[in-house]
Amino acid sequence: MNWRERTLLALTIVGFVVPNTMTALFVVRHGLTIDGYLRHWGESLPATQLALDLIIAFVAFALWAAWEGHRLEMRSWWVPVPASILVGLCFALPLFLLLRERALYSGRPLT
Repeated sequence: MNWRERTLLALTIVGFVVPNTMTALFVVRHGLTIDGYLRHWGESLPATQLALDLIIAFVAFALWAAWEGHRLEMRSWWVPVPASILVGLCFALPLFLLLRERALYSGRPLT
């Protein structure tokens, strides 16, 4: 594993731990209700702006992951897409970049 892969792996781990910690804290304080969680996304203009920003970024990421994954013949290109919905882009993006890095340097000829 080279330094780029180690860096991306570290970012993937941090990107998994941080949002899940925040979600766990929310559940402890407010209970496990998806409606209650999503309702907070629209409580203020900055929160709404951030939520819309993330939704647009997710769509762009999902499209790029599919296109790039197919171009590089990555078998697991799709894994970060549901990961971004279940955990967040901060987990899915470094995960995809790690998978992409491995595909680029696996020794396979690229098309």
